[in-house]
Amino acid sequence: MFENLRMAFSSIAANKLRSLLTMLGIIIGISAVITITTLGTTLRATIKNTLNSLGSNLMVVYIQQKNADNYYDTVEIETTDNDLMNMAMIDEFLEKYPDEFSMANENPIGSATIVNSRNKTVKMNIIGGYEGTLAFNSYKLLFGRNLSSSDIKLKKHTCVVSDIFVEQYFKEKEEPVGYNLKITLDNGIVQDFTIVGVYKYNSLSNGMGDRAKMSTPVYIPDTVANNLKGIYGEQYFFNVYFAYNVKYDANLLKAHLTEFFNQKYDANKNFGVEVVSMEDQLKQIDMVINIVTLVITVIAAISLIVGGVGVMNIMLVSVTERTREIGIRKALGAKKRSIKRQFVTEAIIICLIGGVIGIVIGILNGELAGVIADHFVASSPEYADILGDITVVPSIGAIVVSIIFSTLTGVFFGYYPASKAAKMNPIDALRYD
Repeated sequence: MFENLRMAFSSIAANKLRSLLTMLGIIIGISAVITITTLGTTLRATIKNTLNSLGSNLMVVYIQQKNADNYYDTVEIETTDNDLMNMAMIDEFLEKYPDEFSMANENPIGSATIVNSRNKTVKMNIIGGYEGTLAFNSYKLLFGRNLSSSDIKLKKHTCVVSDIFVEQYFKEKEEPVGYNLKITLDNGIVQDFTIVGVYKYNSLSNGMGDRAKMSTPVYIPDTVANNLKGIYGEQYFFNVYFAYNVKYDANLLKAHLTEFFNQKYDANKNFGVEVVSMEDQLKQIDMVINIVTLVITVIAAISLIVGGVGVMNIMLVSVTERTREIGIRKALGAKKRSIKRQFVTEAIIICLIGGVIGIVIGILNGELAGVIADHFVASSPEYADILGDITVVPSIGAIVVSIIFSTLTGVFFGYYPASKAAKMNPIDALRYD
């Protein structure tokens, strides 16, 4: 074996340019495969991190016509109040699983204004919310607290504002939590609200502009929002968003949600419920990325066949050039398997060297793409907050498969030339000129 390896490297070194050109097909094929799989793995990881930062702990329950294939079939039969989810039903569910879920719906009221200490008007959007509403838009609480069930039940005039609103309204280092705001709604109603928390505004979900002029959401208890709208009766919902506690298994929580609402709609002849989680959407995205990556990888791998044919061609040339050498070895007693092993080893070494070079180039291509993507993200503030630094993730599986495939390519395309060399008649080989 060591003698075969020494002779293989010696032959490659004696014909450097020819060996490099022979490897070129393998290098291009392997580098293309590694680049594509690296980009696919990186894209998958980036999307997963982005969805996590955008509130992947969300589940939505929506009304769906029974025996319907998809969401849009629900419009075929008109719903009544009895078909919709009501607040009593939701409260019962939250009481049953108090540590697992919180309601996350939004109830927009309209625009409002307030004048700051610099006599400048600050605009905002007033939205009714619940304990989990910040998760709806993936807003993270910076300090203070979120809206509570007590705020909602007792109709307290509390609110949660954005970090941008704090910059617009308050002086530097001024404490916003506990401050009383006198807000003027567009319809002229003036209401007082006490700030209980501050969240970080998510620019990717809602767009970015001049921070000094931006109008950001101010969240107030949903019951207070309904009073401002003039709504005092029972609330009905076509769909309800729930933020779930990530400490628990998402599949178990989804089962709780599905089981509870299925029981509520068991007697309803026309409508039932469907539960969808962000995790489900992430799995679908992951599946699409995997399929696209696989298809492109297979297309790129076709070049490996071309590279393998190139290896076979050069090995046939090498056998012809070394006919006299083969004759001498056989005349001195070399067996067929020894001759065959010599040329197969050389073909494998050529393919392995090409494979390793291709892997290195593929990883470098992935890193280059990562640098370009990072530069793009850094130059776009609306994406930087969510995507952060894009980390390139080379596919270890693809690297291992590439090494194995390179070896098999050498064996497959090197076998015929090696077999031809092994079958030579030593007398004819010695006469070859």
